[in-house]
Amino acid sequence: MRPIVSIITPTYNHEKYIGQCIESVLAQTFHDWEMIIIDDSSTDKTAWIIEEYARKDERIRLVRHTENWGIYRLAETYNQALELSKGKYLAILEGDDFWPPQKLKKQLKAFENYNVHFCWGKVAMVDERGEILGIIPTRKLKDNVSRNRPPGNILKILLYKDIIPAVGVLIKKESITSIGGFVQRNYLPFVDYPTWLLLSLMGEFYFERDIVGYWRRHESQATTIFGEEQEKASAIFVSEFIEKIPLSIKNELKLSFEKIIKLQKYRAAYPYFSLGRIYLSKKQWKKARENFKIAIRKGSLRTKCLSTGGIILTYFKIALRK
Repeated sequence: MRPIVSIITPTYNHEKYIGQCIESVLAQTFHDWEMIIIDDSSTDKTAWIIEEYARKDERIRLVRHTENWGIYRLAETYNQALELSKGKYLAILEGDDFWPPQKLKKQLKAFENYNVHFCWGKVAMVDERGEILGIIPTRKLKDNVSRNRPPGNILKILLYKDIIPAVGVLIKKESITSIGGFVQRNYLPFVDYPTWLLLSLMGEFYFERDIVGYWRRHESQATTIFGEEQEKASAIFVSEFIEKIPLSIKNELKLSFEKIIKLQKYRAAYPYFSLGRIYLSKKQWKKARENFKIAIRKGSLRTKCLSTGGIILTYFKIALRK
């Protein structure tokens, strides 16, 4: 029997988190799934932990790379799992993230509408211990935007405002295969953003208003290590993408590369400014300062001023209210 959902789990040196990741899949109230874990030649106990789970549950499959492919070959890793997948739908769960028990059951309902090919939902950003730091999207969205009606409408947030973390999506496999698999240019250290942009032109999305994933922020994750590269690469890809967007959509959304780049600069700084405020409210002075400093480096003049004020508060140990 073919599973309904194929879960793609890329992982590298996640021994601290991979157990919770797999346990969150085992705890799903929907059981007809397979979990394809691609270990990118971890040097810690990650693969050993996965093997222990795979021995107990045949739905879990481990594929080990004999050498590290790295972040600039992520599309190859994802598409390797895509080739092995048997499900009608694809979910993504990186080795340091985890899900709530109702994730798959809730999101599968979206596809009762034949026109929907991509489901996404709220994602909680959490720290190393799993404590919630914030919720994505950061603002309330109009229904026609969150549902991508008409196709391309969700670009209003993908290009200008919020991101869609991979941990919160469920996608028709045929939609991914129709664009040739997961997308990555040789200068991009990620696959989700360019893939979502292309899928946004294909059809309707569905937005699940409950939390459907937990996205962990920690010092060794790719989005932290490759932050600067990601921002520069995003700008390059966006410029290429806008050139290829049908003129009708471009005019309808009033897309401007200059405006997008300006707002992407704000978007690049906002998560760090937001985390700085959260850590300040928790009286975690050092972490607050670290995030405010990044926000100063990346942000607009206003963000720089507010972040500087935040740093001053950390030295006087004055906590913000949550």
